[in-house]
Amino acid sequence: MLPFTSRKPVEFRPKFPAIWKAGLGALFSLLGVATTFAQGKEQSTSTSGKLSLESEFSFGTVGNSNFRQRSEEGKVSAWDMGARDVVSIQAQEGFLVRIGLEFHRYNFDVPNSLNLPSKLQESNLVVGADLQLGDAWIVRVEAQPGYYGGDTGLRTANFDCPIVLGASYFASSDLQFVVGLSVDPQRKYPVLPGIGFRYQYNSNWVFDFILPQPRIEYNLDKSILLYVGGDLQGSTFRVQGDFGSNHGVAKLNDAWVDYTQVRVGVGASWKIRPSLTLEVEAGIVPIQEFDFHRADIRASATEIPPYGGVVLKAAF
Repeated sequence: MLPFTSRKPVEFRPKFPAIWKAGLGALFSLLGVATTFAQGKEQSTSTSGKLSLESEFSFGTVGNSNFRQRSEEGKVSAWDMGARDVVSIQAQEGFLVRIGLEFHRYNFDVPNSLNLPSKLQESNLVVGADLQLGDAWIVRVEAQPGYYGGDTGLRTANFDCPIVLGASYFASSDLQFVVGLSVDPQRKYPVLPGIGFRYQYNSNWVFDFILPQPRIEYNLDKSILLYVGGDLQGSTFRVQGDFGSNHGVAKLNDAWVDYTQVRVGVGASWKIRPSLTLEVEAGIVPIQEFDFHRADIRASATEIPPYGGVVLKAAF
């Protein structure tokens, strides 16, 4: 899933004016189980409006890597693209309603020797709310109902509704703790917890250890930010009804698959204007995996390929 983008919300104004980064982040298991506990990273503002919009477009590509599935092996490359648009509406003081759309598609160049999908796609709504409790706590509840499948069709069999519960505690203007829970009945592990924190050491250095994009950031100037860190991607999808039959493995028909991709790299963020940011990054992908957990069939990468990606973020 795409993480929440940075934006300038107007709905909450805690007594920590330097930073409001409510990273209700997602846990993705580094052992290869993808989750979808989505992240929000916000900063405070004095704008007095009642509406805000966060928008993001991303594109990434991963080089060839050898995959092993039981006794078979083969080279797999991938590219992905995604978009997310969420409108935030302040219903009343301290209560924010969030409504939006999200799309993400992974495409794979797969050899005939492996029983893997050539594409995985999600198209879902974002429906949730943020609630401020006192000056130090912000709680988020979010549902992501939609279609998670191996093709572009909107089959009812592909419907799923992951749910995110999270809370952010501001220990000070520089230190924030985050705890959350991800629920997805189709995932190998339906319920997964997550924790993290963000610490601003000084005006230049930020240690942001909130999944799915933990980072160490250095502000070069007001418009350029450099970072090193990770990006944990993936979700749970249902392949086509004839997928298994087409590959000679009938138990893979209509099977749910957890796809996980873990990226580690360096990048730069350029604030083109206050409401528009461009990020460019490159690195390696130490973990890639397809896990048909109910069919007990899994394919994992045995090599570490390079990757590159760009993200364009807008906030109004």
